[in-house]
Amino acid sequence: MIKSLIALVALSTLCIPQVEAQAFNEIDLLEYHESKGGKVYADSPLCKETGAMGIQQGINVHICIDAHNGNAAEVRDTIRHEMWHVVQMCNRGPIATDKVMMIGEAYAKGWTGKGYDEDVWHFEAEAHFAASSFTPQEIKNALDRFCFS
Repeated sequence: MIKSLIALVALSTLCIPQVEAQAFNEIDLLEYHESKGGKVYADSPLCKETGAMGIQQGINVHICIDAHNGNAAEVRDTIRHEMWHVVQMCNRGPIATDKVMMIGEAYAKGWTGKGYDEDVWHFEAEAHFAASSFTPQEIKNALDRFCFS
């Protein structure tokens, strides 16, 4: 199920110093998520139907590897992004309450809102901000706090 993700992320860690390679990473995050009952799908039919990079459906996530064209850093970012959507789902909404501030913070980190309906900008901006700002360990901590406490 996540073997192709593991291979892609493993290849991307070859040039990272050994100390960082041992840190909790995106594959660890997905495995932790599965251990708590979530499902992870790699290149599911839904990926091809939607053309998305990743999709969160309830507690399940779809990581669309082919859509990333071999860019392992982008796959890791998508994993963090989709896992943050799981955190939001557990919270029944975004964690941040100030929509304008979160959209501004995400915009400062390169988010444009392109391709998203305005009614989900707050969710998507926050997930973009989380993916670009938080480590897999920090996202795991958020899962523990909002989903598994």
